Amino acid sequence: MNDASAVKNDAREMVLNKEAHDVTRFYKDRGFAQHIARHAVFENTTLLVIACNAVWIAVDTDHNKADTLLAAHPVFITAENIFCVYFTFEWLMRFLAFRYKRNCLRDGWFVFDSVLVFFMVMETWVFLLFGGGSPFGDNTAILRLFRLLRLSRLIKMLKSLPELMILIRGMVTAMASVVYVLLLLILFTYVFAIACTQMSVDAPYIHEKYFDHVALSMYSLLVYATFLDALSDFCNDIRGESIVVFIMVVVFICLSALTVMNMLIGVLCEVIASVAATEKEMLRTEMVKNEMTRIWEAMDENGDGQMSKEEMANIVGKPEAIKALHAVEVDPDGMVEFADTWFQDDETGEEKDLPFIEFLENVLDLRGTNTATVKDIMSLQKNLNQKMKVQFKSMDEKVAKVEAGVKSSQARIEAQLQAILEKLNEKKGSERTCLVRTDSGPAPP
Repeated sequence: MNDASAVKNDAREMVLNKEAHDVTRFYKDRGFAQHIARHAVFENTTLLVIACNAVWIAVDTDHNKADTLLAAHPVFITAENIFCVYFTFEWLMRFLAFRYKRNCLRDGWFVFDSVLVFFMVMETWVFLLFGGGSPFGDNTAILRLFRLLRLSRLIKMLKSLPELMILIRGMVTAMASVVYVLLLLILFTYVFAIACTQMSVDAPYIHEKYFDHVALSMYSLLVYATFLDALSDFCNDIRGESIVVFIMVVVFICLSALTVMNMLIGVLCEVIASVAATEKEMLRTEMVKNEMTRIWEAMDENGDGQMSKEEMANIVGKPEAIKALHAVEVDPDGMVEFADTWFQDDETGEEKDLPFIEFLENVLDLRGTNTATVKDIMSLQKNLNQKMKVQFKSMDEKVAKVEAGVKSSQARIEAQLQAILEKLNEKKGSERTCLVRTDSGPAPP
């Protein structure tokens, strides 16, 4: 079974990287039909009618012995028309809800329902044009086939029952392992069937009854020694005539019924548990994604598809967002503390916006149950190196500015000192000139 961290990563990749199929995005924005088709009551009512129709099919099968609907009891005719009217109404509302009618072909469920409604309308109403009979004559098997097709509507209920989907996906996922286990069981059965057929020649009773040929031997070993049907009678008959064959059968029982069959159960439990963990994680992750997307789209005023730090702060303040974060074990306060790191550019250190998917990945990385891996350590080292580079670059820029300022101040001071020296020199020169004139006395008349 996958560990918890692998399960979470797989679920996150599947949810965040897939484009969710939502048929309502093809619906109109206004109108009576789209309002009904979007409404949860309409969907739940449809599921209830599908369940009632499945139950009614059993009642119809047991009590309606008429070959055609027109020859049936009025109760059956009324019920069939009620179901046909509702399913036709449901199909019509969904069809009218599409903005462009060609988009209905892009919804697999609608195409599936269209086929079922077509056959139901044909059986309930159109065939009445043939006098209540069938256009296929006396061949009523086709009509019964049409009725059996209605049971396929139960598949739609799987969407509303995630637990059933988990079991079905688990069975499909385990199919390969189950096939290998069954091949191993067939191999054991084939080998022991040949041995029992050869070793029971001297025991005519069990040879004729259980081991007359290889095919019969395989059947006997499968039914009696693997599925353990009437095992005591099988073993007593063999023990009464051949101890050697009895020992071989006991060995086969230990290998098949006690080992291989329990191995098969273990494989199924292991795979289903793994699939269940992945499915539950996907449901929780998808719930967070949908809730965050809904809140963010309502608050994304510029519509650029980018998450800003201010928008994140507004989202965290919503009670529904806090509830969704707690559902995946993310601390909202811790998320706010990491916001500075998320919205900071690694190269320039300036604030930046994040794509919404990247924001969700960062949120899911903060889950308290996440297990640290070598990849996380390497990512941490990479982030630290980037942060250190930004800090060193910022420090170098500041040091360069300081050096430039010091050099500028030094040059200015030197210039001022030079100007002062020049003034002093000029002043000294003037004083010396005055002294020389004073010492030489007045000029002769």
